Amino acid sequence: MSAKSRDKGPVEAQDAAMPRALLFLGESSLVDPVVEQAIARVLPGEARSLNLEVFRHGERPLDEALAALRQVGMFAAERCVWIRGGAPRAKPKKETKGEAREKAQDSLEEDEDGDEELRAGDFGDDLFALLEAGLPPATTLLVSAPSLDARGRAYKWFAKNGQIRDLRVEVARGGRPDADRARRIVEDRLGAAGVRDFDSGAVEEIVRRAGNNFGELLQEIDRLCVGLADPTRLRVADVRGAMRDLASAWVFDLTDALGARNLGKAELLLEKLLGEGEVPQRLVALLATHFASLIEARAMVALLPRGALSMQGNDFLRGPLMELPEAFRRRYPGWRAYFLIKAAANFSLAELRAVHHEVLVLDLALKGSRSAPLMLFSRFLHRACPASRTAPR
Repeated sequence: MSAKSRDKGPVEAQDAAMPRALLFLGESSLVDPVVEQAIARVLPGEARSLNLEVFRHGERPLDEALAALRQVGMFAAERCVWIRGGAPRAKPKKETKGEAREKAQDSLEEDEDGDEELRAGDFGDDLFALLEAGLPPATTLLVSAPSLDARGRAYKWFAKNGQIRDLRVEVARGGRPDADRARRIVEDRLGAAGVRDFDSGAVEEIVRRAGNNFGELLQEIDRLCVGLADPTRLRVADVRGAMRDLASAWVFDLTDALGARNLGKAELLLEKLLGEGEVPQRLVALLATHFASLIEARAMVALLPRGALSMQGNDFLRGPLMELPEAFRRRYPGWRAYFLIKAAANFSLAELRAVHHEVLVLDLALKGSRSAPLMLFSRFLHRACPASRTAPR
């Protein structure tokens, strides 16, 4: 293909299988290895160290990424840039005249002080501005992000001119990953570790123990494989004997039971967990973390528009969630935020703080008492789940 013909289209393929512009969507633990494979295809061997630049949105202006693409490759025909995007930002709310005047005054004062701090704009808008400038010949642009608005111009540009690889995982109740997708991820990781002989039962046991943090899951699978007596063979007993249970969906079921003041259901759930051998201190740690998160989520309920809690999950993620503070969305991305807010709405802030205090009391009792853990947990439930329900405020 001549240089002239490559200049005609914005992203004509450099070969049949590898487009010059790729967008990868999903959490970094799943996306990064795939991006690394794409880089290895474009820049094999030592060419990578001289002809690859990585940009994080917000740390450096994206126009520098375009300048990097325009540089001539050193000891290689190709240049490659990887742009890593962060969580989407909420649309700015309309300002009152007073707020606008105050903001303008602050801006003037910052200019007088010589403040040159980089202010990152919306990732989709900044990315589209780069794409609109056009990609030079003999270059490959790789972009990764947890998500990107499909209605935005940047997403549509990739759909038309490049390639989109969506590695996001659908989640079910409690933030658990879609089971079919989780199975494929587990099987791929086992294969990459050299495990060729594994049965479906072993894979199912790993999926059952998977939480909603894929980075942690992949690390746990790697640790499991390293400890195998036969590094090519995996069975259910190996998983049960060596892999931690990362799943914590039960904590949402317990929260629902407490929120509904269903003491019987809550007791049955904890009795089942303790009967299956769950370590009491681990249950307490998860409960403490979860109720601390619910306290944060409860503050978000007051910021939601009327009717937001009755919306379908996907509609909530695309709409009301994007209006919440960015710090909260970064800490609890996507579906995690949705389920936390839904659970927190069943309590008042005072109730959540009271339950969190009872968890700490339970922790001290487990450490300083010889009483059976089940009895101590039962006492906790009776205190945290009173018969009379106070309407959330």
